[in-house]
Amino acid sequence: MPITAENLRDVLQRHAPVVELALEQLFPDPVRPMNLDGLRVLAQDGQDLADVLKQVIDQRNLGDSVEAFLNARGIELIPRSEAETWDQNIPPLAGAAIPEPVPNDFPLEKIGGFALRASAFRCRIEVDGVTEGSGAFISNRLVLTAAHVIDKVIAAERQAEEDGGAAPALPKITVKTSDGREYEARCVWYSPVHDSERNGQLPPAAEVDKHRDAALLRVGLPLGLSYGYCTLPEPPVDWVGSRLMTLVHYPQGNIRGLTRGRVLRDGLDDIRLRHDVDTAGGSSGGLAFDRDLQFIGIHQGRWNDFRKLVPHAVFASAPGFVDAIARDRPRRYLWSLDDDIDGQLIIGRGQFFAGLAKMVEEPASLMRGIWVRRTDTTKTTGLSFSFEMLRAFLKNRIRPSDPETKHLCFQIATDLEETDLISTLALEVLGALAAGAAPGVRAGETSDVAEARDRAVRLAQDLQRRAADEGATFWLFFEPPPDGKLSDSARTQFEHLAEWLVTHRNLRLVLVGFEQYALAPLKFQRAQEADTARKPGLLVDPLGRFTDADVQVTLQAMLSDLNKEDNINPIIMQDLVQQVTNGLDDQSTGVYIFDELERAVKRIRLLVKLRTGVGL
Repeated sequence: MPITAENLRDVLQRHAPVVELALEQLFPDPVRPMNLDGLRVLAQDGQDLADVLKQVIDQRNLGDSVEAFLNARGIELIPRSEAETWDQNIPPLAGAAIPEPVPNDFPLEKIGGFALRASAFRCRIEVDGVTEGSGAFISNRLVLTAAHVIDKVIAAERQAEEDGGAAPALPKITVKTSDGREYEARCVWYSPVHDSERNGQLPPAAEVDKHRDAALLRVGLPLGLSYGYCTLPEPPVDWVGSRLMTLVHYPQGNIRGLTRGRVLRDGLDDIRLRHDVDTAGGSSGGLAFDRDLQFIGIHQGRWNDFRKLVPHAVFASAPGFVDAIARDRPRRYLWSLDDDIDGQLIIGRGQFFAGLAKMVEEPASLMRGIWVRRTDTTKTTGLSFSFEMLRAFLKNRIRPSDPETKHLCFQIATDLEETDLISTLALEVLGALAAGAAPGVRAGETSDVAEARDRAVRLAQDLQRRAADEGATFWLFFEPPPDGKLSDSARTQFEHLAEWLVTHRNLRLVLVGFEQYALAPLKFQRAQEADTARKPGLLVDPLGRFTDADVQVTLQAMLSDLNKEDNINPIIMQDLVQQVTNGLDDQSTGVYIFDELERAVKRIRLLVKLRTGVGL
């Protein structure tokens, strides 16, 4: 069913910030960003924002992608019937006698949201353009499926190795996402199916650790940010007996709703589980979930009158599987905004990322923001870029389906002509003017300083209430004025805002520049200082130089991400760092001036390309 302007109008009214995120993700061009404010400008007579948004979506053929993005967050763009949630055409297998479980129904309050998310995170697995099975995203870049789905690829790779690499083009793995888009993938972990299972039998118990019939595929882009992903329970779900089950799959490669069924676990050591969900070619690799909608295993194939699952417990602790999952955990340091080796690389911002990581991972911490302070206040390099780094970091860290990790960023511009910074902030975040001061401290009743303080306190409280009501954290990023100075009234308001915004649990303050002002919040020189502090403060991020250690951090992050080199020999790493820094203008041994950053970036990019082969 096509998206209508009325569908969009309803979602914009209820979930405008999420639609803004969708535009940011689906239109990533930093030169020509797509956002709701820009679309409003395009509205002609008789049109509203929903009309313009529909035109843009239709022109770019992004209707399915927008729907998938919203579904991944449990937001229904197009109303779904019960038949679209549940596939009524696939009853349980008639000959499979699995006892009726108790309870024998799915929780109504959860199933609708789960069906939406599952419709987004599931995917087809193709080999050379032919659908071989099903799978689903389990992290930003990883897709879980059955190993036998990609047997053709693995066999070809092994044959090529035996032939010394002289082989025709290898079969290509493609992940076809829920909106029909195709992305090349590669296998990063593989535990093969046992030959006995190809005939419907079980593998010998002694062979299970070598033949789990599970695989992980990795795509090059963090698609899980758009399509969402399911979280694998730790530890795996533990039960004995019959239990309700639903399977997320593509029988015959077709899009179907959830399918109901039952699964039987005879004992804790079962190496395969019987279930009675009817399946078809293309179902292999589909993910199974229990009544509580927790992942329990991968659909594998037939087993006499039953179908069978590879239980999660069989591969959950497999070293290669665990390592692959760990590699795709949200990173604490970004080497670029979008993992583009030819894009703008990030060097020397470890303190910035350390502060962000602490605030995201420890929301109760008394670290309430970051103050980026230049060592040379005549330079502006890196200040505005810090906002893009903030947004990229949060996107990388946040699970789309988790409402408790909602983070919204607001960029607050300042300039010399700005006289009412409090109202500027209120309009940007709340969409309304800030409340006036209380009686007794209004204009003409007391000093301007007292009035500014009262208004700042009230606005901070209003922002906290709004953030708490939305279950969100608000990140308030203050740009420095073009010439580095605020008007006297704006400076007074700014100093009070800095003092009171950090006192609230759901507000985070990021300042860039403003070195000439003495601000009230504590200044932490290291992230750990917040652990023993008695009042909230800001982490100081010095900007204006970079070191050998900074170069090493960027090199290690790039090589680990692009080439899976996690533990490079220290001598080799030292040589790589020296190749980057040789001849750079230094302030002292191993410390380089910011003007040399461009040369360092070019050298790092070339070294990484030569070492990984990526981008050559």
